[in-house]
Amino acid sequence: MGQPRARRGPPPPSKTLEDLRPLLVGPEQRRIRQIEERLDESMAAMVAEALPQAVAESHKKGEALSWALDPILTGAVHASVRRDPAAFADAISPAMGPAIRKAVACALRAMLQRLDEALALGLSFQSLRWRLEARRTGRPFAEVVLLHSTVYRAEQVFLVHRGTGLVLEHVSVDDVPFRDPDQVSAMLTAIDAFAHDAFRADARLERFRVGELTGWVEHGPSALLVAIVRGVAPHDYEIALREALERVHLDHGGELADFRGDRAPFAGCRELLSGCLREQRRPAARRGRSALAAVAALVAIAAVVAGLRLRASWQDQRRFAGCVEALRREPGLLVTAAERGAGQYAFAGLRDPLAADPRAVVERGGPVGRAVALRFEPFYSLHPQIVERRVERALTPPPGVSLSLRDGVLAASGVAPERWIERARWSAAVLPGVARFDGGRLVALESIDAARAAASALERVELLFDRGAARLAAGQAARLDEVAAEARRLLSLAREARMTAEIRAIGYADPVGSEASNRALSLARAEHVASELAARGVPPDRLRASGAGLRRDVVPPSCAGAAAGAGCAPGAGERRARSVIFLVDLRAERQE
Repeated sequence: MGQPRARRGPPPPSKTLEDLRPLLVGPEQRRIRQIEERLDESMAAMVAEALPQAVAESHKKGEALSWALDPILTGAVHASVRRDPAAFADAISPAMGPAIRKAVACALRAMLQRLDEALALGLSFQSLRWRLEARRTGRPFAEVVLLHSTVYRAEQVFLVHRGTGLVLEHVSVDDVPFRDPDQVSAMLTAIDAFAHDAFRADARLERFRVGELTGWVEHGPSALLVAIVRGVAPHDYEIALREALERVHLDHGGELADFRGDRAPFAGCRELLSGCLREQRRPAARRGRSALAAVAALVAIAAVVAGLRLRASWQDQRRFAGCVEALRREPGLLVTAAERGAGQYAFAGLRDPLAADPRAVVERGGPVGRAVALRFEPFYSLHPQIVERRVERALTPPPGVSLSLRDGVLAASGVAPERWIERARWSAAVLPGVARFDGGRLVALESIDAARAAASALERVELLFDRGAARLAAGQAARLDEVAAEARRLLSLAREARMTAEIRAIGYADPVGSEASNRALSLARAEHVASELAARGVPPDRLRASGAGLRRDVVPPSCAGAAAGAGCAPGAGERRARSVIFLVDLRAERQE
């Protein structure tokens, strides 16, 4: 048998990734823990040490950090002011107090200077001439004075960055209206670039003129200084601009070279630029006797002007009083208020709809020369003329009817239809200003027509007689009764129509007999009929009898030519020749 095998020991334990991690990354983990502990202990100190350097580096690269922090800082300032306004006021009061006092002092000095100049120019012929010039040209008086009394005045000064054309700072005198400085700088930059490119490399814009203003341009390495001058400045002013521009480059050369849009560093240049706002005035002329003459002339002119104003005021007062009187005299207008104000007359009151237009009444006396304000409320006037107009419009009387008003009584006279008379009685009772209607002198048209018809009917009646008889023939009594009734009716209708009626009985005879006997017979026949009518109730004073003799219009020609006593065959025409007819005379009554 062979030798026995040796026994092996147990296998070594297996190594995992977790067992190897401390060996592989253990040193790095310890170092990270040390860094974290260090950051926890000194984070604030490290940030405080690195933040200023980071802000400075960011500012060198551009304005991105400023633009990013601007909303945050603005909101923080607003919140602080709202939270504690008193603290904010205390913080700015050391700077605002002196600034306000300085501004007030400068304003007072300027005001006193202008007041002194106004007093010096107020009493002179020169001042009057300038005022006339201002009125003629439409310019303000202060501008005219400035043009004539100033040699030159620098009104605005601009500090412009050469590379970008942006205005870094701008100052101007107080009475010059503010304009956008960037517009001016853009114009100058464009003109300067045009001159530089179009003519020669060293060409620069040094002067330009716009109306009465002249622009002085001083060029520097990094900036331009532009002054807007009114008038003619001396050569020394150019030297002053050059020195100011050199001082700007000396104080802010770095900011000009590194300019990226931030204008805040150049705010300190305002005082330097304000020194370029210079002004030179002409010396005031001596005042001696010319001043006294000017005072006397002004006093005389003032007296004339005052006299003219007083005269104009007196004339205006007369016109106003005339307008008031005209309105008060006009029927249907009642003036309750009248006022003469600045530039216009004002009248208020009441107006009847039938009254005249108040404006026409005012203008009736001629041009007023002022605006007229009228405020009249409607009402019903009781003036007699207005009441008569109201009656005329309401009743519309027909032709032939006249109306008159007296003491409230409306009297109507004339001829009108019965329907209109009845309507007028009812309408007049409700008209303002009419107390009673008097229609006693009105005649109805229908009653006149009825009286005329009755007269025509009576004139067609004939009463017949026997030959040689002065009394009515047999059978004519009934006919006579009808005539009497018709005559009485005629007289009654005539009274209603306010007319007088006269009835004439005319007797006729046939050709038998002499002319004298026929005339006597015809008269006897007419008197007989009149007496019979009077006996039947016809008033005798309304009857007239007359004899006409032979009635030739109904006698046959054979009978008309027969000799006296000769026979003639009787007939209808012969019988009508022996008759009595009637004529009626209708006349209107005389009205007193």
